[in-house]
Amino acid sequence: MGDDSELQALISLIDEPDDTSFAKVKEQIFHIGTPAVPLLENAWENTFDVVIQQRIEDIIHKIQFNQLHFDLAKWVHLKDHDLMEGYILFTKYHYPSLKVDSIREELFQIKKDVWIEINENLTALEKIKVLNHILFEHHKFSIPDRRESEARYLFLNNLLETKKGYSISIGILYTLLAQSLGMPLHGLLLPGDRYFMAWMESSVDKAHRIKFCINPENGGGVFTKEELSVLLRRLKFPLQENFFIPLTPTEIIDKMFELLSYLTLGDGDPIKQEEIIRLREACSDSTD
Repeated sequence: MGDDSELQALISLIDEPDDTSFAKVKEQIFHIGTPAVPLLENAWENTFDVVIQQRIEDIIHKIQFNQLHFDLAKWVHLKDHDLMEGYILFTKYHYPSLKVDSIREELFQIKKDVWIEINENLTALEKIKVLNHILFEHHKFSIPDRRESEARYLFLNNLLETKKGYSISIGILYTLLAQSLGMPLHGLLLPGDRYFMAWMESSVDKAHRIKFCINPENGGGVFTKEELSVLLRRLKFPLQENFFIPLTPTEIIDKMFELLSYLTLGDGDPIKQEEIIRLREACSDSTD
C-alpha cells in the first residue's frame, strides 16, 4: 500500500449493502493487515451506524487474530522459546492492543528487585527465599478466592496490575523471573491442573534431577519430590513419573489456552472457542 488513500477508499465501502461486494472489500482490507487497524478504529469512532461499527469491529478482530496466530506459530518454531514472550502472546488474544513495552518494563522492575537481593554466594533455597519475599511480601501477589472463576485471572497484564492471579499465572511469572536470573526453575503440572515449579540440577551423567519443588499457592512453599509424592498418594492420585517432567514453554502456553477455553465456555461464543482451538493447534505444532 503506497499511502492511506487506497485504504480510505476501501473503508468508505464498508457500508456496501451487497454481501458479495462487501466480502471483496473485506478481503482487500485483510490483505493490508495490521497497518489497517488505526484507520479502521478512526472510522469506527466517526460513525454512529451500528451496522458499520459491527462490521469494522469484526474486520479488526480478524486482522488482529490472524496476526496473533502468525506470531504464535513463529514463536513456537523458534529454537529457544522465551516463556515471557509466550505469556505476552497469550495475553494479546484478549488484549490485542496490549502495551507490551510497559509489560516488559514492569517485569524488569520486579526482576531488578530480586536481583538486588541475591548473589552467587546464596544457596538455591536462599535464592528462592528472596524470590518469595519479593513476590509475595513486597509486591503482595496472591491467589483470588477459590469461589472466583474468571478468565481475567489468567492474563499477564491483569496479574501485574491487580497482583492477583491463579496459581498457574503466578507460577509462570515466578518461573520466567527465576529463569531470567539464571535459576534452573521449570514448571510442572500436577493433577487438578496444579502448577508447581521444580529446581532442576544437573548430575554427573548429565540427567536433570529435581532438587526441590515450589508451590505458588502458598507463598512459594518448598517441598522435596518425595514429600510431593506422598501428598499425591494421600490425595488418591496414581503416581506417574511424567508429573515430574518439566513442561516446555509451548506446553505451558497451550495449557493456558485450554484453561481460557474452559473459563469462557459459558459465554456462548462458539467463534471464540474455535479461535482458541486454532491457537492451541499452533502451540502443539512444535518441534520440542
